[in-house]
Amino acid sequence: MRLSYKIGALTAAAAFIPVLIISLLVLSKVSNYARAQALDQLRSDSRAAASLCEKRVVELRGVAQMLAVDIASRALVSTDNADRNSAGALARLQDILPRTQNDASLDLVIVTDPLGRVIARHNDKPAPGETLLGPDDKNPVAERVITGGNLPVASCVIERGERYTRLGLDKTAPVRLGDGSSTYEALLIEAGAPIFSGGRIVGVVLIGQMLNTYYKPRAVANSLQTPLVAEVRQTLARGQEEDAGALVALGSAVVASSIPPGSESAPVLAGASHDISKTEEVLQQGNREYNVTWQPIKSLDGSAIGAVGVARPSREIEGASGSVRATLFIVGLISVVVAAGGGFVFGLILGNRVDDLTGTAARWSVGELSAPARDRTPLLAKWIPSDYLRDEVNQLAGQLDEMRESFRQAIERMKKR
Repeated sequence: MRLSYKIGALTAAAAFIPVLIISLLVLSKVSNYARAQALDQLRSDSRAAASLCEKRVVELRGVAQMLAVDIASRALVSTDNADRNSAGALARLQDILPRTQNDASLDLVIVTDPLGRVIARHNDKPAPGETLLGPDDKNPVAERVITGGNLPVASCVIERGERYTRLGLDKTAPVRLGDGSSTYEALLIEAGAPIFSGGRIVGVVLIGQMLNTYYKPRAVANSLQTPLVAEVRQTLARGQEEDAGALVALGSAVVASSIPPGSESAPVLAGASHDISKTEEVLQQGNREYNVTWQPIKSLDGSAIGAVGVARPSREIEGASGSVRATLFIVGLISVVVAAGGGFVFGLILGNRVDDLTGTAARWSVGELSAPARDRTPLLAKWIPSDYLRDEVNQLAGQLDEMRESFRQAIERMKKR
């Protein structure tokens, strides 16, 4: 192999390998950074979802206060036993509850006396002895209103057992899980407010909005009539057709989702399993995979009883880094090709310069001393002064040419003798 090709190949490899290594390192670092940024955005979205949940808690507390004031102003609940047991007052009270339920999209509306005994509820006449403060089944919100200073209270609550059925939640709350079973609990945001008459507490209003199953907003709706997961999706979605949404988990089950169902009858991931020990996880349904970040939903005592999260397709998370990887790959490939090509051309030119001197020396060896030892003119000589472009090959060519001239003159002197 000619020296020019050897030097060209060696120079190309010397330029190619470092550029390739640097490109791979930059590609890895930048793509990881892009993925980390996408996950940070998802975490930020989940915090926004938790803020919307807190806003909903405050809004329901306001609704409970307004209903308590309305009931008090109409004297539908009184300290007087006769008034309290008045058929007319109870009928009007029983009539107002469903209207409030519809206006605020509530799943339960209950009125109790100061001891927690149910006077009226939205869906039926109370059973004898029905109470919210039973020894084995106390409603924490009602209990806090009655025993905690007679102030409005709102929090998330799990309803189960007899009250779950009595309030009709068993008809709307169940979610079918992946193993074929169903949930039999309801996660609600509940709010309670005291009813005052004559400066004394005469009753308690308890309202609740369930987070299970609901995901479709009404055609014309206020914020309370929009399910929480739908509100989160409307607030955070980048487009109405985006394959993403909010989730609500109760225990280890996803009980509500606003991810568009597509060809399925139910929203995507509704009924999926949730690992309660994780704040970030990947959930899969069929061939669709989603990254989910969670924020806890807490009860009055501060314990986590559920979670609200935001889910985005894993391909979007990977795509954020994938597009960067593709761009960097193209740039890196071009850099490697240019570096290798430039190195090869530089080595080839250097080798050809040495080959030229070798050819000149071969002519001298047969007595042709008229051939000068000249180096090629550098390509950049048009733009850069030649002094900056001279190197050892130029010096060698000059020295060889001086040696040729010395030999030629010596031979001519010998001929004249």
